[in-house]
Amino acid sequence: MLLSIRSTALLAIGLSTATVLPDRKRLVSRQYDTSNPYANWPSYADLPLDSSYPTKAAWGVWGADDVHGALNHITNDTRRQAASEIQTGKAFNLNLELSFMPRPINGERRPLVHLFQPGDGYTDDVMTINTQMSTQFDGLRHFAYSTDGNSSTYQYYNDLIPDYDHVVGWNYTSVLGIQQAAEKGIAARGVLLDYKAWMDARNQTYNPLSTWSVHASELQQVAEWQGLPSNFSRPGDILVVRFGWLAAYGQLNETEKQELVLGPGNYIGLIANEESAEWLWNQKFAIVGADNPAFEEVPFSHELIGGVYGRSLHQVMISGWGQNILEFIDCEKLAPALRAQGRSTFFITVQPVNKNGGIASPPNAMAII
Repeated sequence: MLLSIRSTALLAIGLSTATVLPDRKRLVSRQYDTSNPYANWPSYADLPLDSSYPTKAAWGVWGADDVHGALNHITNDTRRQAASEIQTGKAFNLNLELSFMPRPINGERRPLVHLFQPGDGYTDDVMTINTQMSTQFDGLRHFAYSTDGNSSTYQYYNDLIPDYDHVVGWNYTSVLGIQQAAEKGIAARGVLLDYKAWMDARNQTYNPLSTWSVHASELQQVAEWQGLPSNFSRPGDILVVRFGWLAAYGQLNETEKQELVLGPGNYIGLIANEESAEWLWNQKFAIVGADNPAFEEVPFSHELIGGVYGRSLHQVMISGWGQNILEFIDCEKLAPALRAQGRSTFFITVQPVNKNGGIASPPNAMAII
């Protein structure tokens, strides 16, 4: 009887209780019509839909069994509208060379191994790569909510993965794998916010290769400085921020690059706090990305989000909202080309590798203006 009363109350406010699935607890979800996906759309203050979910999780917002998360913002209509951004037809590769660094910036990751396999009249490549070593697309199995960093406390988007064993262990499942993003069809309007150009215009000096906290209010100022309206984003946009990390890295000599990789890892990025999380949620971005190692600052901030200290944006976005993150996006040629045309928006495609259960991927990202 108590369950019936609770279900009736949830239905009255546009929520529903999902069918109980194996190894999953009942998930409260939003009722929505694909023809009007933003009816009953929860505000940031409304998150999470149920108090039992982790910090500011959007579990159930796209349905109890949804595997696409923020990619649901991309629709046939948004793709069609994004195509209007193609004006000159000029294309820009946004991917760095796979071994652009002497070794992965995270010391736990192994460097690329590239071998040639000669055949009878042909030659093959054999490559072993960590998908997080160059320009990268973070999938929904890459980062979990965790209260203490222990794998026993990991929680994934929509509670679709019961435990860590289902990611790497004997009980492996491919749910939330990179193949589901590959099958989605990621083509969208991109929005470039050039933080570095904004800082240069204000004669403000900073070091992107050291810890430097960027606030959401500053990104909003960058947008307005670039001539964008205050409500510049559209559902399904892909945000790319040029923090200036790659430009600074490109000024280093080989010895300095080696020292950077072996160093403590302190880098510019968006600060993980309530303001940042609320701003990002309100924009309805399909994906967010930047030219730096993590989009957010490194080491991760330990500010208050949703009443909890120590949550990273990686936790809230990837495991909470099902939002993929692009890192090390090379926009050093795209940025001046857009600036020369007085533009901030462009057409962008992302095509992750199609691998069941994959964690991350080179994004194979391209911009067309």
